[in-house]
Amino acid sequence: MYQLCAAPNRTHGAPLAFPSCNPPVQQSPFLTVGTPDANGAAANSVGSVRFDAVIGTPGPPEDSDIGIAVNVSDVRCTPSESASVCGAANSPGGPDYSGQLTLSGSIRATDHDNASSDPVNPVTMQDIPLIGPVVPQCQTTADLGIGGRCSLVTTVNAAIAPGAIKDGRRTSWELGNVTVADAGADGDAHTGAGNQFLTTGVFIP
Repeated sequence: MYQLCAAPNRTHGAPLAFPSCNPPVQQSPFLTVGTPDANGAAANSVGSVRFDAVIGTPGPPEDSDIGIAVNVSDVRCTPSESASVCGAANSPGGPDYSGQLTLSGSIRATDHDNASSDPVNPVTMQDIPLIGPVVPQCQTTADLGIGGRCSLVTTVNAAIAPGAIKDGRRTSWELGNVTVADAGADGDAHTGAGNQFLTTGVFIP
C-alpha cells in the first residue's frame, strides 16, 4: 500500500492522464512484497481472507460459527530493515519476514429472524470490527526467490465476538474493505499499532 500522492512530479499517459508521483512511497517502512520495479523480485504476493459458514447441530452446546482463513504470501522486510524478525536475504529483494500482521475491517450483520414491525424483537443490525485478535503469524520459507508466508485459521466466536454466531439463526452479512497492517519494528502486533501494509483495491502503476 502506498502513500497518497500529495506532490505530483509527473503525469500518467493516456487514457489515465492525471498527476502521479515517481517513485511511489510505501505506507509501511518495514514490510514490502516482491515487485520488479522496486526491488527486482518477481511479483508473487497473493493475499486472501476467506469466510466459511460452520453449520452446527441444533441445541446445546452452541457449535455454529463462521470460520476465518487468512493467507498472505511473499511478505518481506524492506532491504534496509535488520530486525530479529527478518531472516536471510532473498536473491533478489528483501529478507523473509517472520513477525505478525494485524487485520482490520468490519462485518455488518443483519438479523433476518425478526421483523421490523415487531416492537419487541426488531430487525437488528450490528457492525462487528475485525481487529485485535485477528493476527496472522508469518514464517520464513526455504525459497530464496519468495518471502515469508503469513496465515491464520480462526472463527468469529473464538477471536472476534464470542457468542455472535448461534445455532439455528440466519443473518445476512455485508463485508467492508479489509486492511492489513505491519507490527512495527519488533514484529509484535500486541505492542502497538502498525502502519498499513495491504488493502483491498486496484493498484494502477
